[in-house]
Amino acid sequence: MNEALLDKKRLDGLSLIILLSASIVFRFRVGNIGMGYLLTCFMLYEAMWVFFGENYSEVLGRILRSRYQKSKYKSASIIKRYASSMTYFQAALGGIFIAGLGSYLIRNVFKVNHSFYLIWFFGILFAVRLISENIGGFLCSKKSSIRLYAAISVVRQILIAVFGNIFISVLSGYGSKIAALYKQDDFAALYSCFGICIAAILSELIVLILVLVMKLLSGKRESDFEDDYFQKKDNTGNVFLMIWQRRIFDVLNTLFMIFPFVFGVFCLYQKSADKYQAASDIGLFGGTVLFPGVIFCTLGYMFTLPIMGEISLNLRQGKMRYAQNHFQTAIHLCFIYGSFGCIYLISESQIIASMFEESVSSFVSKLMVYGAFLTLTMLASLFMLRLLVANGLTLLTYFVQIPSDVIFVVVLSIAIKKNPQMATAFALALLISFICKFIGYLIVSIVKLEMNLDPIGNLFVPMAVSAVVCVLNVFLAKVISPHLGNIFTLLISFIEEAFVYLVILLLSRNIKENEIEYLPGKRLITIIAQTLHVL
Repeated sequence: MNEALLDKKRLDGLSLIILLSASIVFRFRVGNIGMGYLLTCFMLYEAMWVFFGENYSEVLGRILRSRYQKSKYKSASIIKRYASSMTYFQAALGGIFIAGLGSYLIRNVFKVNHSFYLIWFFGILFAVRLISENIGGFLCSKKSSIRLYAAISVVRQILIAVFGNIFISVLSGYGSKIAALYKQDDFAALYSCFGICIAAILSELIVLILVLVMKLLSGKRESDFEDDYFQKKDNTGNVFLMIWQRRIFDVLNTLFMIFPFVFGVFCLYQKSADKYQAASDIGLFGGTVLFPGVIFCTLGYMFTLPIMGEISLNLRQGKMRYAQNHFQTAIHLCFIYGSFGCIYLISESQIIASMFEESVSSFVSKLMVYGAFLTLTMLASLFMLRLLVANGLTLLTYFVQIPSDVIFVVVLSIAIKKNPQMATAFALALLISFICKFIGYLIVSIVKLEMNLDPIGNLFVPMAVSAVVCVLNVFLAKVISPHLGNIFTLLISFIEEAFVYLVILLLSRNIKENEIEYLPGKRLITIIAQTLHVL
């Protein structure tokens, strides 16, 4: 993986973290029902986005770069033209499909009638974003523009966070008046959700303007070059197939990955007698399990990305010993990052729960535990999935993903019948599904890639150290929170837990010198390690 694409993936991860962090803030402003409405519409939108837009800009950029390298400028220009016409058609079709199908599902299947207005906003957002993604593919055709386009994705999420809070403030008061007039409590949350959707569309329009300006400033048009080896077979149909052939495995992998979330939302509405309670459970699940777990998972994934490229390079060069060592390093770091996310969420669960409504605070602290353990299993599973795909074992990953998703469906169905708290059933089924994925991917990596693993040093020591740190910080958080407040307690505990966790790992000689290279603040960590005489 070249440095430009590596930076792009890191910036994409940063943009996801900003979006999830903003979503946590939005949850406190729109409530559980409002967040449930948003997540319901977002799951439908995301399923359609994966189908049409997943990895689109990167694939289109790769196709165009190959033409430029062969000096086929006219051919690249034709591909751009056909890709644009195809994108406009898909944007219109997909937007109408999201609005139409989403309205039908929300009204007739989920039967949460008021939220169907939101899905129309998501249809507009889909169309605008797909056009931006298409232009982004043109920018990704030049390595000098890849990082800049990725930075725009960060700008997108910052704009959504800023505009979202502004529009919530503007519309929430009006929504409260409508709720009092019609005696429908969820109208206040619904109008606040309208503000978030309007902010998302406005942010995407600004991003579209930015990428258009970047495209105009990117240099000479291909049509200005002399005639070259133009291929007459380049037409809309062939360009469509060309892009899909390079996207199909990524699309399938992502669809399998998001299936548990989409099916879980569907199942909660189907099994619940009170549809508004189901929406509230989904919103609570998002704010306590999904968002925190994915934030810590994404952080760890960003820092382990370089190791994936080194493992793949060593495998291609036949350097098995180096590949095996890097694989152990990667899994070890996945468990270090995952264990830290796990202990932080568990030790601070009481503090975070106190920030929610009093009626659900005790329930929130229990859900946070599921989100914590989800971090641990999700990060290692995601890393091994991407590693197997990068080394041509995509089909074998389906033999792990499909049974794991089936297990999720079975466990969720049983857990909902046994447990009236459906958010807990959802979290439990998701956790078991990711444990199965972790075990499956690990077996495939050991058997097919001939990797090996030190279970004591790579897995159990980081978890044991994290358990000790967790116990210490449960008491520390209770002591300092009355004096500092919840927000400052969370910030200080994050820094303190990271430092203590790192020091104990260094003292136990669980972190090797080469692993420090992949940790944030490696210079400071090296100084600490030398001070402790462990290097």
